[in-house]
Amino acid sequence: MNARMNAHVSQPRRAGIVMLRGLMLALMALALASGCAVREQREAGAWLDEREALFATYPDWSVSGRMALSDGSRGGSLAFDWRADGSEHDVHLRTVAGGRQWRLSFGPNGAMLEGSGIERMWALDPDPLVEAAVGWPVPVREMAWWIRGLPPPGSQAVVSFAADGALSRVESDPWVMVYQRFDQGREALMPSRFQAESGDYRVRVVLRDWQLGPSRSHPVSKSL
Repeated sequence: MNARMNAHVSQPRRAGIVMLRGLMLALMALALASGCAVREQREAGAWLDEREALFATYPDWSVSGRMALSDGSRGGSLAFDWRADGSEHDVHLRTVAGGRQWRLSFGPNGAMLEGSGIERMWALDPDPLVEAAVGWPVPVREMAWWIRGLPPPGSQAVVSFAADGALSRVESDPWVMVYQRFDQGREALMPSRFQAESGDYRVRVVLRDWQLGPSRSHPVSKSL
C-alpha cells in the first residue's frame, strides 16, 4: 500500500516538474523572440568602445525603419531607408499613407533635400530641411549616431548606461533619447527601437534590416 501511495504522490510531482520545465522553456523562447538578448555585465561605457570599433570597421552601412511622430495632439508616421557611406548619408523618407517622398543627403559639408511639394533645398544642417518638408521637427543629425548605438561626438550630451554598460539614454539639448530595445545582428547587438522627446514633440523609431558593409543596391528612389 505504501508503494502505491508513493507512486500516487510522485505522479503529480513529476507532472509539476514537467510543467515547470515547460514554463521555463517558454519564457526563454519568449525572451529570445522579443529580442531581449542576454548581455554580459560590464562597466558603464565599456560597450561603447566595441561599438566605435565596429563602425570604424564598417563605415558603410544601411538600415530601414519607421518613425511615429507626435506633438501631443496630432500624429503622423514616416518610413525610411538610410544608407551611410562613411560620413555621407542618403536617406529616403516617405509617408506611410499619401505617397509623398523625399530624398535627403547630408554630411560634414551640408545637406540637400528634394521631393514631394518642395523645390530642391540646401542647408548646413539637415534638421530644418526635414522639418520644412514633413512639418515635424526630427533630430536627423543626432539620429545618424543614435541608430548606431552611439552618442553624437563633440556634443555636450549627458549619457547614461544600462547595467551591462550599454548606452541607454542620451540628453542632447533639446532632445532626450532613450533606447527601448536591441536585437542580435550578424556582427553585434543593434538598436531596434528608441524614442526621442523634445517638449511636446515625440519621435518613436523602429529599425530593421541592418546591413553592415557596402549596400548592394541603393535604397533611395531614383525617381526623385
